[in-house]
Amino acid sequence: MTNNEITLNIIKKSKKNLSAYQILDKFQKIKKVQPTTVYRSLDFLIKQGTIHKSISNKTFMLCSHSHKHNHKYNHKHNTLLAICKRCGSTEELFKEMFEPIFKMKKLKKFDLSFFDLEILTKCRSCQ
Repeated sequence: MTNNEITLNIIKKSKKNLSAYQILDKFQKIKKVQPTTVYRSLDFLIKQGTIHKSISNKTFMLCSHSHKHNHKYNHKHNTLLAICKRCGSTEELFKEMFEPIFKMKKLKKFDLSFFDLEILTKCRSCQ
């Protein structure tokens, strides 16, 4: 199993989002590696579109869109996440939810056809 596959399997099996060091801790139980190995795998999986990174809570999660799992397929789409400020629970949103807003007014300096967005809110469990 490759390092990328090990990293992806760790994220897939987790019930919660994981930080890079949490992933490293789980990885070390399978194979002894340096932190840079895990960071390279995370970067690769992000570029492939298989996982997302939350900037707000610095965790990684599996993409909820369907994927063809081969290395020649790059699944690029906007990263839209709703994140609970209290418990850190995360849900991936879909671009179509925001398209009416983007069509209302065209921006002069920015192209919003590709972007990342994180909405910090409270989940239903924490309200």
